[in-house]
Amino acid sequence: MSVLAPPKSPPLSELTGRQWQWIAGGAMMTLATMPGQTNFIAQFNTALRTEFGLSHGQFGGFYTLATLASASVLVFAGILADKFPARRLAIICMLGLAATALIMAGAGHVAILVLALAMLRFFGQGMLSHVAMTTMSRWFNRFRGRALSFAGLGFTLGDAVLPFVLTVSILTFGWRNVWAGAAAVLMGLVVPAIWFLLRDPPEGRKGRPVIPNPDGGGMLEPTGLQWTRSRVLRDPLFYFLLPGIMAPPAIGTLYIFHQAHLTEVKGWDLTVFTAMFPFLSLSVAVSSIFAGFLVDRFGAWRLMPFVLLPLAVASLILGTFAPIWSMPVAFVCIGLTQGMTNPVVGALWAEIYGTAHIGAVRSLVTAALVAASALGPGIAGYLIDTGAPITVQTFGYAAYCVLGSMLYLGLQAAMSRRVATID
Repeated sequence: MSVLAPPKSPPLSELTGRQWQWIAGGAMMTLATMPGQTNFIAQFNTALRTEFGLSHGQFGGFYTLATLASASVLVFAGILADKFPARRLAIICMLGLAATALIMAGAGHVAILVLALAMLRFFGQGMLSHVAMTTMSRWFNRFRGRALSFAGLGFTLGDAVLPFVLTVSILTFGWRNVWAGAAAVLMGLVVPAIWFLLRDPPEGRKGRPVIPNPDGGGMLEPTGLQWTRSRVLRDPLFYFLLPGIMAPPAIGTLYIFHQAHLTEVKGWDLTVFTAMFPFLSLSVAVSSIFAGFLVDRFGAWRLMPFVLLPLAVASLILGTFAPIWSMPVAFVCIGLTQGMTNPVVGALWAEIYGTAHIGAVRSLVTAALVAASALGPGIAGYLIDTGAPITVQTFGYAAYCVLGSMLYLGLQAAMSRRVATID
C-alpha cells in the first residue's frame, strides 16, 4: 500500500457469512466485558461506598490499585492470544468473570472487594477486550477497521442499556443480587453464544493457531517487517504514541466513575444523568462505524490527530455549563472519541508493527489502557478529596487532549514511514 495514495476500501458485500459470524462473536465478547467496565462498576459506586464506609478518594484509590494490579498481570497473560484459539481463551475469561461476579455478590470485607475489583478488571476490561480486538485485528486485513468497529458495538450496546437498568435494578433488588444475576447471564447465555460463534481455526505447529485469511487467498501470512514485543519495547515511536491513546480511558472513565460527585456539584439528578447514556452510545456507534470505513480507506495512522479533539470539547462543556442540555452534548462528544478509539487505535498497531505478534504487542497497549482507566478515577478522586471538584479539573484534561492531538500531528511522517515498512 502506498502511504500517499491509499486504495479504495472494498464493499461490505464481499464479507462472507463466516466472517460476519466471527464479527458477531467479537461483538458478543465486547458486550460480555461489561461487568469489568467502569460504566458497569460505577453504578455501584454509592452502594459500595456506603456498604464499606469509603470516601470518594478511598474508593477511587482502591479501584486504581485493583486496576493497576490487573494491568500488570495482563502484560504477561496477553501473550496467550497468540498461542490459543480465540474461542477457548474467551470462554475461560468469561468463566473467570462469572466467578468473580459471584465473589463480588458475597464480598463482606474491603480486602475481598479490592480482590474482586482486580479480577473484574482483568477478566472483563482487560483480557476479554484484548482477545476480542486481537482476534479482529489478526483475522481481517482489508476489512480490519470495519471489523473492529462492528465488534466494538458490544461496548456500545452495554453502555446504552446497562447504566439505567443497573440504577433501577440496584434500587429494586439490592446490589448483591444484581451481581449474582450478572453471573447467571454470563453462564447461561453468553458462554453458549460464544461457543457457537467462535468456531476454532485449524491448529498449527506447536499449538499456535494457524489463521486462515478471511479476505481470501489462503493463510494469512505476515508481510514486510513484523515486530516482536521486545523490539517494540525498544522503539521510541511506541512511547510517543502511548500518552495520547491513554487519554480516552483515563478521562472518559473518570467522568463516569465519579458520576455521583459530578451530578452533585452540577446540581443534576443522577437518574436523569444515567438516562442520558443512550446519547453516548448512539454517538459511539455512529462514529465507530464511520471511523472503521475511514481506517480501511486512509489508514488508522492518518486519523490519530483527530481522535482526542471531541473529548477536549466534552471536558470544556462539563467544566463550563450547567443546564440540562449540556449533559447529552457532553455525552455525544465523549462518544465521538470513544467510537473512533476502537477502530483507529485498534488497527494502528497492526499497521505499524504487523500481525505476526499482534497479541503480544496489543497486550502492552491493553495493559497501558487498563492502567490509564485506573489512574484517571484515582487521581480525580484524590483531587476531589483535597477540594478540587471535577468541574475545575476538566480544563486540565481538555489541555491534555489538545496537546496529544498536536503530538500526533507531528508524528505523521514517522508513522507513514513505519506503515511503509509493514506493507
